[in-house]
Amino acid sequence: MTLELGEEPGQQPLSVWYPADSEAVAGMETEIYDSSQIIPEAFRSLIPDSMQGAVETNSYRDAPLADGSTFPVVIYSHGFGGHRDVAIFLTTHMASHGIVVASPEHIHRNLPAQAFGTAESSPEKDQADVANTLTALDAVFGDSADTTRVGIIGHSAGARTALNALANEAVLAAIPLAGGGTAPPEAADKPILVIVAELDLTVPTENSLASYDSAPGPRTFVNLAQAGHNSFTDSCPVILAGGGLGVLEPLLGAEQVARAEDGCMPQYADPLAMQAALKHLATSFFLSNLTDRIDAAVTPEFADLIDGVELADYREAG
Repeated sequence: MTLELGEEPGQQPLSVWYPADSEAVAGMETEIYDSSQIIPEAFRSLIPDSMQGAVETNSYRDAPLADGSTFPVVIYSHGFGGHRDVAIFLTTHMASHGIVVASPEHIHRNLPAQAFGTAESSPEKDQADVANTLTALDAVFGDSADTTRVGIIGHSAGARTALNALANEAVLAAIPLAGGGTAPPEAADKPILVIVAELDLTVPTENSLASYDSAPGPRTFVNLAQAGHNSFTDSCPVILAGGGLGVLEPLLGAEQVARAEDGCMPQYADPLAMQAALKHLATSFFLSNLTDRIDAAVTPEFADLIDGVELADYREAG
């Protein structure tokens, strides 16, 4: 489902995934996502076909909502120069486990804004997007989406958005992913799961560890061995399979290409294994903190259950 946070159609889309009625979707075709749509039209002709194309989402557009429950809410905040559909592997997985997941397009710092040189870092606009997302969910889902039981996960620049959102009374738990930031005093009793990539060239693990060390409440730190900054995105396996993004260097420059390849080249951990790790960690963390699922807590033993996943560090406190 796509909602709208802006005043005009298409101005600021909000992607939403939710638990669907299993009987109602029988026979329906799953949603195919056109990855080229995230690229500004002026640049699409410059992008190789191998970097574009259809993505299977394993979800059903506008399917009937599953009956009989009030579902907790999780917000996904994308990074600087990113877009709202950058981690469909994760958002659909959480929705399949009974969570309404919403990902706003941060139009002040998304891919088009960066491409056209207008991107800006604005914590105020980030938090306005969070608040407006909850308002939009209330209007569409009513009591079916419990906007008083909210978690948030943010990748890269979105990590700071996730931590800042803990000042919102409705936001009960946060995952800063491969990013930095400081939790506000209001987070004293709110759990935080800091997830980092050992070989991250974009956001050094020390930045994320500082977020963990300074957090006032219960916190967990997970450092995934051999992962990189973009190991947690849908595009990473595509970049790896295509042999990297060297063909885009004349367009983007060597520095931007290196950033985009961070985590998506042969020297890094398998991105599909990193996706599996994130699906487990995020879903377990939010179920254990937004519902009564006491069996879903995050423990270091999870790494033993997923091929290709090793821990460089694991800590708990608070």
